[in-house]
Parts: sequence; structure tokens; C-alpha cells
Amino acid sequence: MKIAYIVDSTASLNDELAARSDVFQVHLSVTYKDGTIFKDTTDEASLKSFYQRLGTEKDIPKSSQPQVGEYYEVLDQIISHGYDTVIAIHIGSGISGTYQSAEMVLSEYKEEGKLDYYLIDSNGTSFIMEHFLQQTIEQIEKGVSVEETVKQVEALVDDSRIYLAVDDLNYLVKGGRLGAGSAFIGSLFKIKPIVYFAEDGKVKPYDKVRTKSRVIKLWESLIEEALNKFNGKLKIAIAHGDIPEEAEQLKKRFENMYPGVTCRVGYLTPALGVHGGVGCHGLGIIPYIS
Repeated sequence: MKIAYIVDSTASLNDELAARSDVFQVHLSVTYKDGTIFKDTTDEASLKSFYQRLGTEKDIPKSSQPQVGEYYEVLDQIISHGYDTVIAIHIGSGISGTYQSAEMVLSEYKEEGKLDYYLIDSNGTSFIMEHFLQQTIEQIEKGVSVEETVKQVEALVDDSRIYLAVDDLNYLVKGGRLGAGSAFIGSLFKIKPIVYFAEDGKVKPYDKVRTKSRVIKLWESLIEEALNKFNGKLKIAIAHGDIPEEAEQLKKRFENMYPGVTCRVGYLTPALGVHGGVGCHGLGIIPYIS
């Protein structure tokens, strides 16, 4: 068995994972009202340019799942390199059609006898997907069977949590998720909505706070609860909408408060940033395979 791994671009893979010859990616994209298409990326200069434009756009750009044709191209490339098995990890099916498209194409190739596959719904996005991929590769390289590894990663999916604090309510208005009047009142009283990825894969309201300091206090209480639950074996991820300095300060704060806990920090890719907007920041709480 020769295994290849597929993730989508929202996973924000680090350079080491992205450079692996057995790791392949398909890309989401963002389309502006004028028809300009911006391919999802982790390139920092491109991300800064994207968020600068996003902050000036009257109409929120639309995010799109990877083109089915790209998935076919990636699978053909995988087969040409001698791989016979694929483990694919994708953005949650509750917020994107990426998982469903992957299942359609992968099942077609399996029916044709071209390869076998295992498909994991991350029930989230961003750095938790990166973590799931890293854990998957580590287990496979330890000699754990594919079936057992997938089972273990799916357990991680159930135990992982994502929360997002939206700094500018107008992005929720532009996305049709909040009335303009509510945004005005929310901005007036400095209300910052907190949303989370629920068990059914949908993004739902979690809490409302009025200041960034309250957001941080909420983050800390959620982290401490998870540390107790998982005996301190935990990874934290902070993904943001173009507030790198603030995100780095949070990382230092959490690493000082919780010694031994790894904290990953970086941008939300454009396909995610259009929904949270400039200034948003998310918290990922991710355990390890025990």
C-alpha cells in the first residue's frame, strides 16, 4: 500500500507538510463582484493584499469550493506517482461543498479500480486540519493501520473545538447573517459575537462579549477546561484576519500561561477571511491521539 494525502487550501499547511511529496492540495477561491478571482493561499504578502482590499470592498466577495476538475487532476497525478490509496481531510461539510465533491470524485475512481480512499470530514477548518493531517501521517509512519488511524483521527474531530470572534459586525451584514440595524446597535455597544462549530458541523452563536479583554478571558476559560479534560495534552491554534501583532501577543500570553502547550498562529486564508472579516480571530483547541 502506497498512501497519498489530500487536504484543501483552508488547512494553511506549514512549509514542512506542504513540501512533502505525498501531500497534495486542492484550492478554494474567492470571487469579487467585478469578477476578479483570488485563489486561496498561505503566501503572507498575498494575504495582506487580500485583506487590504477586503477592508475597502462594499460588496463581500464570494467563496467557492475547489473546482471538480482540479480534484480529477490531483488524483491523476497521485496515480501517476504510483499511489494506490488516498486519505483525504477536508473543510467541514456543514460549511462547504468540498467534502461532498471529494466523495463524488473519489468514489468514481474507486469504482473504476484506480485507487482506494478514506475521507475524513474535519467538521471545521484551518489549523485543525493541518493538525489532523500531521497526526494521520505520524500514526501511519508508526505502522498503525489505515483503518485504525482514520478511526483515531475521527475521534480527534469529535474532541476538537473552533471558536471565532468577529471584530466588525458589518461583515456578517454583508454576508447576510445579520441585519444592518443589529450591526449598528452591536457596534454602538461594542458587542463582539462569538460563534463556534457545532457538532452538526454548522457555525452557530456561542456568546456575546463587549471587549477584546473579555474575549481573551473566554478563550482562557475554554483552554483551561480542555487542559483538564485531556490531561494537559493539547494544541492551541490562533487564526486571524490580518492582525498578526495581536495574534502573536496572544500566542505569547498563552504559552506563558500554559507551559508545554504548543500554539500555532497565522492567517485565515481568503476563503475563510471573507466570512470573518478584517480583525477577526479564531481559537482552535485540538487534542492529540493518545
